[in-house]
Amino acid sequence: MKQSDNDGYQTPEFQNKITLQLSRNESTCAIENLEDRLTELDHALISNYPAHQELQNQLGQYCKVSADRIVVTAGGDDGIDRIIRHAIQGSAKTIVTHSPSFEMVNIYCRNHGGSMSSVPWLGGDFPVEQFVDRIDQDTALVVLTTPNNPTGGVISMEAIHEVNQAAKKVGAKLLIDHAYIEFADQNPIEQLTADDNTIIIRTFSKAWGLAGLRVGYLLAPSVEFANTMRNSSGPFPVSAVSLELARLSLVEFQNSMEHNVIQIKKYRELLIDLVAQCGGTSIESQGNFILAKFTEADYIWKGLAEDGVGVRIFTGNAYLKNQLRITCPTRPADYLQLAQSLCRLCNVDFESQKVSIGVAHTQGTEETPSPPRDAPNETTRVWTSNRQTKETAIDLTINLDGSGIIEIETGIGFLDHMLTALAFHAGFDLQLKCTGDLHVDDHHTAEDCALALGTAIDNALGKRSGIKRFGYAYAPLDESLARTVIDLSGRPWPEIHLNLEREMIGTWACENITHFFQSFAMTLKCSLHVDVLRGTNDHHRAEAAFKSCAKALREALTRTSGEVPSTKGVL
Repeated sequence: MKQSDNDGYQTPEFQNKITLQLSRNESTCAIENLEDRLTELDHALISNYPAHQELQNQLGQYCKVSADRIVVTAGGDDGIDRIIRHAIQGSAKTIVTHSPSFEMVNIYCRNHGGSMSSVPWLGGDFPVEQFVDRIDQDTALVVLTTPNNPTGGVISMEAIHEVNQAAKKVGAKLLIDHAYIEFADQNPIEQLTADDNTIIIRTFSKAWGLAGLRVGYLLAPSVEFANTMRNSSGPFPVSAVSLELARLSLVEFQNSMEHNVIQIKKYRELLIDLVAQCGGTSIESQGNFILAKFTEADYIWKGLAEDGVGVRIFTGNAYLKNQLRITCPTRPADYLQLAQSLCRLCNVDFESQKVSIGVAHTQGTEETPSPPRDAPNETTRVWTSNRQTKETAIDLTINLDGSGIIEIETGIGFLDHMLTALAFHAGFDLQLKCTGDLHVDDHHTAEDCALALGTAIDNALGKRSGIKRFGYAYAPLDESLARTVIDLSGRPWPEIHLNLEREMIGTWACENITHFFQSFAMTLKCSLHVDVLRGTNDHHRAEAAFKSCAKALREALTRTSGEVPSTKGVL
């Protein structure tokens, strides 16, 4: 598909059903327990016209600028559209920018009768001298996108300052698109908002994971310019529901957004390594995506689509020939789906990716260990840790060769019951105390207990020598029957099928019971298959699953006289 001058925003169409969409730079929603939040919304939000003032004030606090300099827009691109339309109303009609960059700049410029002057910038340092040379009396607006889309490149403050000085000399404003700034190493917002010539565009679509709400905002260089931008649109450009959910995100879920960003950065590094292993090259990125070049990019794009994975290919753009923009996955299972497909297409061993994702999933937490990871002695398989995050604090001690000491306190009754059953039937001592943000919901407590427990067993095992490694078990509970098969392989792969039907068991959401097993498998770095084969009572189903997992784990942890149980000599 090649764009003509009359085309709007278009992307190549997939011919296959896409189950993993990595072509749009979307992220995980930062709002936890979203369904509950939606049901709590005041009905007046639907029946009354929206008011943006509350969100505008909250954004002022978040960005540390006067709230009357903020204009709430229908996504970041609405702000770009308004600014371009306003800029080219005078005699100057040229927009100076770099290429490649966000495609809507070119489209809006064309729609409003302007012309583009673009300087090539695919990677490396920003070409300041060449760029400044393009700025002249015909320049109506200068546009910089940093981190850039689709490359992820960042423009230094020194370069921005030099470009801005050139723009000021000819009376042109500088527009900076900061859609991806939360993913960057540095955020120079205080320096930029102090300048009287710079306009900044930001959005809730990327780091906040609220693309469907269509909420963006611009930070104007003055109150007068902000008023001009507000008056360039209809009175109610953003729905009241979108405004309220964006406001809620800022007030209550900034930590959740920052946690998501940290995880995405880990996946970004994994993705860069994966592309290199598969024979591609990538540009250093500070977005939630990477731009990867492959000799046969079209073949890989089509092959990924056949496996249900959608990534972005650029047709008709000479700068981006043989390039694929791949959004960073936000969950381990999504990364593994992408990695498995890409490795298949490039004839690369997939097994190492399982290890990589397990390592990444355990990084970024503060662990206070007892003995060194690779040096437990022959008689003791013990680990103690103190795991601290902004969401939970967990003290944990485990002895894989226990004597019945079990003390569990998580604040979730059914989770306490299941962890007690797991430790008892697996035959290890477990002391676990968790203080979590249960005022939010049960998700962080359940997930972090699973991560901490998997990490503790992994560390207590050391090099995993002298163990059976494999284990399987069936466990009934009245009418319910569950089966678990486990391989302490060093490669995480959870297949969890509990068939739970209720929303909650006690105060533990059933979806988070499944997530517990998934998270446990990731940090223990094991293949874990848990299947509830039959049953009608969800309490019985879940308890049978935990007991079968405990018995399978006990078998896998059984000591042997052998070395590392692998033909590779290492797990």
